[in-house]
Amino acid sequence: MSAQAVIFTPQARQAQSDFREVLECLARPGRIGFVGPTTFPVAPARHAYGLLLALADQEVSIAVPGADQALARFASLGTGSRLVEMAQADYVFFIEDPGAAFTLLRRGEPELPESGATAIVSVGSLAQGEPYLLAGPGIAGVASLRVSGLSTASFLARDRACGSYPLGIDLFLVDAEGRLVGLPRTTRITPEAS
Repeated sequence: MSAQAVIFTPQARQAQSDFREVLECLARPGRIGFVGPTTFPVAPARHAYGLLLALADQEVSIAVPGADQALARFASLGTGSRLVEMAQADYVFFIEDPGAAFTLLRRGEPELPESGATAIVSVGSLAQGEPYLLAGPGIAGVASLRVSGLSTASFLARDRACGSYPLGIDLFLVDAEGRLVGLPRTTRITPEAS
């Protein structure tokens, strides 16, 4: 019987750590987690791309809306995922504010609600910006969230995309400092002023 050595690269260790952080943040919406940076041509999105590396592999499809072909190809080669149109993608990586684009993402089917898309959005900051209140499973009472770099139109589109539970999209926001928030389709988001 021979023993096989397993060698973990620093990138693999970071991806494993980021994946564990993803699970914690999705289970506890509003909790601020942290993900590590990686090499990506758009500097503010390096942490968000690190999250995509932790989640996507050759078994899934990705889309990178708004990116030029070279940048989309970079993301595809890095993850091993195939590039598809946004409406068919398992993971959609937004380098900029998606606006109404959330309504175009796959929301799953009644028999397979888990087949809805996961959106990863690079935002300006999760430490400052517009205040929002979060409620739903995994939140004791109400949680608060501050976001800059994500428009009200994006939150409204996300609400429409998640309006027919159990169908919807899961959302991760990642800022340039590596802060991470997970917002499953069950989380209700309202502006704090409401």
